[in-house]
Amino acid sequence: MMIELKPVTKHNYMTVVDLNVHPHQKDYVASNGLSLLEANYESDKYPFAIYNNGDIVGFIMCSYYAADDAYPIDSWWLERFMIDKDSQGNGIGRQALSLFLNEFRPDEQVDELRLGVEPENDRAIKLYESFGFVKEGVVEGEIVYFRKW
Repeated sequence: MMIELKPVTKHNYMTVVDLNVHPHQKDYVASNGLSLLEANYESDKYPFAIYNNGDIVGFIMCSYYAADDAYPIDSWWLERFMIDKDSQGNGIGRQALSLFLNEFRPDEQVDELRLGVEPENDRAIKLYESFGFVKEGVVEGEIVYFRKW
């Protein structure tokens, strides 16, 4: 297994858009197409394709949000993270998350990364907690976790 993260570009975006999770996971993550549309029109969003042995098998996107009424702290968020249904269960998600946490640090000033996860998404919660993410609260129905970069 050779996991790499590469920026989403005009050369690979359609493959990213074509990735899908299992039907029971659809409510856990926004579509990759919508995510890439947001990344194109909103600032401070960084979309990456997850490659395994040269094939695109997943998608991850980090976003920066200044403090506002919805969340009072300047924050980087792991806003999207998915592995295609045909590639799940092989440790790819764990390796991709490890690679992301070790290689992507866009801002020395903001030293925490946050993410939101649906309360019933037990597999994701276990994964995030195994990487040191700690429950912080609930925002818009999602459990918010954070960890230091």
